[in-house]
Amino acid sequence: MARETDIHPPGVREQDETSDRCIQRKREILDAALSCFADEGYFQTTNRKIARKAGITEGLIYHYFPSKKALLQEIILEKFSRDSSPAQQCYARWEPVFAKTPPDSGSFREFLRDLGRATFEGLERHRDVLRILLSEYRLLDDGAEPLFPRLVMELSMNRFSRILERYLEASGAEDRSPAMKDAFFLGPIVSVFLFQDLLQGHRVRSLDRELFLGTLVDHFMSGLTGMHRI
Repeated sequence: MARETDIHPPGVREQDETSDRCIQRKREILDAALSCFADEGYFQTTNRKIARKAGITEGLIYHYFPSKKALLQEIILEKFSRDSSPAQQCYARWEPVFAKTPPDSGSFREFLRDLGRATFEGLERHRDVLRILLSEYRLLDDGAEPLFPRLVMELSMNRFSRILERYLEASGAEDRSPAMKDAFFLGPIVSVFLFQDLLQGHRVRSLDRELFLGTLVDHFMSGLTGMHRI
């Protein structure tokens, strides 16, 4: 029976352990940075504070990230990536379904409810990142294409638009362009979350999310029907 040392070539185990340590160290730095950004704000946070939070030297941060902005960009990419976002998982469930069978009013309604719940879940899960982006957005805009809005367009709005366009085609709508229509569904969800959760509007008025989503879906579908008649 081969011994474990015979199975792995010399140095492979050491390389694997080094790789694991690097992944763990990077994770610790990202978690520390997110905690500091959320507590103190992006511009009030220094790499020294992040290093202290992570229990490492400040210089070690630069081994993994060239700048503090690169740290924030990595956090945004990670939190809203295709694999980790509830909304992206929702799209992944429905896109194969609609690829086989074009959406009708019943299945499209079900998709909208599912997407609405997933959008709320994702916003709630990543509230710390959203709070950072909202408070520092103007300051972070250095003239380059903003990362977060681009991710929203690529990973959410564009995917929603393709499904909506397929529904409009299947329903025989004269206006089959999804342009602007997608915002009438996703926009209210984001707005309600920002008011209720981040701005603590729940202290003024409580919200039943299921009731809200049901009403939103009804109005959205009625609006599409009205557009068909124009």
